Amino acid sequence: MPNAGKYTMDLLNNMQTYSLFELNAAVRETLELTFPEAVWVVAEIAEARSNPKGHCYLELVEKRDNAVIAQIKANIWSYTYRSLAPRFERDTGEKLRAGMQVLLSVNVTFHEVYGLSLNIRDIDPTYSLGEMARRKRETIERLKKEGLTDLNKALSLPLVPQRIAVISSAAAAGYGDFINQLNQNPDEYKIYHELFQATLQGNDAEASILASLAEIRKRSAGFDAVVIIRGGGSQLDLSCFDGYSLAAEVARFPLPVITGIGHERDDTVMDIVAHTKMKTPTAVAEFLLSGMRAFEDRLLSAQRTLADRAKGMLREEGHRLKILAQQVSHLLAKKFHDEHKRLSSITHGLKLGTGTVININRNRLSLSITKLGSGVKGFLHARQSSLNHLEQAVRLLDPSNVLKRGYSITYHRSRAVKDASAITRGDVITTRLYHGSIISTVEENDAQQGTDLFKSDN
Repeated sequence: MPNAGKYTMDLLNNMQTYSLFELNAAVRETLELTFPEAVWVVAEIAEARSNPKGHCYLELVEKRDNAVIAQIKANIWSYTYRSLAPRFERDTGEKLRAGMQVLLSVNVTFHEVYGLSLNIRDIDPTYSLGEMARRKRETIERLKKEGLTDLNKALSLPLVPQRIAVISSAAAAGYGDFINQLNQNPDEYKIYHELFQATLQGNDAEASILASLAEIRKRSAGFDAVVIIRGGGSQLDLSCFDGYSLAAEVARFPLPVITGIGHERDDTVMDIVAHTKMKTPTAVAEFLLSGMRAFEDRLLSAQRTLADRAKGMLREEGHRLKILAQQVSHLLAKKFHDEHKRLSSITHGLKLGTGTVININRNRLSLSITKLGSGVKGFLHARQSSLNHLEQAVRLLDPSNVLKRGYSITYHRSRAVKDASAITRGDVITTRLYHGSIISTVEENDAQQGTDLFKSDN
């Protein structure tokens, strides 16, 4: 159309047009005419913050069926806020905070650059309890009456939780922090984790999290615990975690649920019913790692206890042998003394008796001495043999003797290698022998072959 440009210019010349500034100025004038004086507005505080200059900035919302249907920014200038805030707190016992339903006296203002906002002049303290806070309290009371608040807490976490189902968003910063904390731990613990993608804010968040929980429930035998994490947010963003349906499902879930939604202030209802509540995703990862660390410490402690008890048993047996030797020596001395007295008596009798009596008693004495000597030797031999067996068992457990028999210990990064699958090609390993060590670079690793060879040797 060659005349299209001319047609457009003619159209613009024949109609009233506004610049953007002129349009915004007209909107401002219209609002000033419509709302020349302050009006009272009922709204819910979704977010409240103050700045160093003393001004308070609010985000106001109105909801219908938990969905935000209206939203606007508001402010309380410092001069007004200095007198209004203390009075409100004195009358209600609470500070202005997210979740409160408030009745505000406001001037409607419109700025050509900053847009529409409300300038708060006064707050009615009698209208202090917000609908959001009321619903939250009602939800908590309902969960308490139904006996659900401590239900998930009654489940036991495994000694070493290694299979974790994670409900989060792959794009969330909190999820990235969680994974980095798990994978880069200095102890090199390995924890299997599987992400179940979910929306964690907005109107669809509750349904999305419930869907992920339903999927995990079907596979609950394959996991030790569930982790629900996100990177924090405003009170409005976190309101999805206060719903009854989500809290009840978490409370009844067959696996322990650990939360870390990055909220430093009030607990959400989901936090209250969860098995364990942590403030941040990083704290959740550290909690799981600390469980593995505690288990390793228990193993090392048990190992030390076993070695100490073995040494203690050797000391006790040596002490017992010493006491037995003393007892035998005492018994022998007493026996010889008694026999000597008896022999003296017999000798005296023999001197008075006949040669036959002398021979009979001499044979009897000889037999008694022989039996006594044999019994003592057998007793001492049995005790010495028992002690030798105990000594040999302890000596065999000594690592240096194990190495002396031709065995070796392989270390990777100062830790003993127990599983060949933990070593990859290119790793530098140190093999400790009875005399000296060998440093090697791994060129090939066949963990299955090693297992088969071990089975064939047995």
